[in-house]
Amino acid sequence: AYIALAGAGRFQEAIDVVRQDNILPGICGRVCTHPCEEVCRRSELDEPIAIRDIKRFLADYELSHPQDLKIMEVSRREEKIAVIGSGPAGLAAATDLARFGYQVTVFEKEALAGGLLRYGIGPYRLPRDILDYEIECIRKLGVQFKTSHFVALPGDVQKLKEDFDAIILTIGTWTD
Repeated sequence: AYIALAGAGRFQEAIDVVRQDNILPGICGRVCTHPCEEVCRRSELDEPIAIRDIKRFLADYELSHPQDLKIMEVSRREEKIAVIGSGPAGLAAATDLARFGYQVTVFEKEALAGGLLRYGIGPYRLPRDILDYEIECIRKLGVQFKTSHFVALPGDVQKLKEDFDAIILTIGTWTD
């Protein structure tokens, strides 16, 4: 749908469609290695569809044409969920949970959210203003971030269980 909308010049609608399933289009549009293009069946007719480039274009369009993030109304749930780690998995989990109405708090040991997106990918490949914008979109969904907050495993998990109904670990490995 978003590719057709972009092709029709309906860029804001296209980025709204992308963000329904991908809260990080500005990041994916820059760091994805786009292996799908090598096997794209469209190349049998002419050229593969440049999905990564389209996402990047739409995300950049959104930055240069700011509008309020479209947030679907959901019933707020009482359950609180802790997400430990703010890399791509933690950000995606927090987004999906917030969209289902859960109260979500993301704990990050570093001073800024983003995990390996921030600390493992160079700013020449992933500009920090793009990363910050994507994280701000997640904040607008109601997700809270607690940075500079190290969670010792397994010790601190018991304390978190007192305050949260569920805990999701998305800590990554920080190694190849």
